[in-house]
Amino acid sequence: MVTGGPAAATSETLKRTMMMLDAPTLAAQLRQPHGEAALAVADSMNRSNGALNLASIGLLAVGAGERILEVGPGNAAFAPLMLQAAGSHYLGIELSTAMVEAGNQRLASAGLTERAAMRHGDAHALPVADAAMDAALAINTLYFWPNLAPVLDELARVLRRGGRLCLAFGDASFMRSLPFAADFQLHELDAVELALRVSGFRVSAWRSHRESTAGNDGQTREKHFHLLLAHRR
Repeated sequence: MVTGGPAAATSETLKRTMMMLDAPTLAAQLRQPHGEAALAVADSMNRSNGALNLASIGLLAVGAGERILEVGPGNAAFAPLMLQAAGSHYLGIELSTAMVEAGNQRLASAGLTERAAMRHGDAHALPVADAAMDAALAINTLYFWPNLAPVLDELARVLRRGGRLCLAFGDASFMRSLPFAADFQLHELDAVELALRVSGFRVSAWRSHRESTAGNDGQTREKHFHLLLAHRR
């Protein structure tokens, strides 16, 4: 009996590619996908974080005509979901030039270039005007911000008053169990909430997200994430 098919074969190829990366190499790729492994890493992140992305986008609840900023969106795989609201516009800021290129190609293929774009940039100095955004999203990016304050201050700067920010990040205890996260900057939930308040946000919602799926190293494990929704004061 024949099982699987092209999708299954692609999944197995992706899994083998990711398992070939040692922990330090995988960590560096997750921070900034680059080189020959970049596209495979992006696909792995999309598969591994799919449910988390859906939960975060649902919590952000993009409205008609809103301008959305996403920090660290990879290849913008989930951007179309934020463009379902009529007249909404999307900007993704990525440190990886490979992801900027791949993301813009994806948006062009989906016919979304008039409403969405990827741009190269750093979260510590966002190439966005003051109060230009209605909502912002950052999923699994906090680990690459050694100090939360400068980035949260930047996000407060680019959001209008009353604008929303959704942060999704792994519970510190769970993250410590990941071999490739040894050098990640882990943040406890209460520390993130405090940093948000100091940067001028009001935390308005918290969600706990748990699932059992394969991670970026190909290993299936119980995952635990926090989702925070905050409003700029």
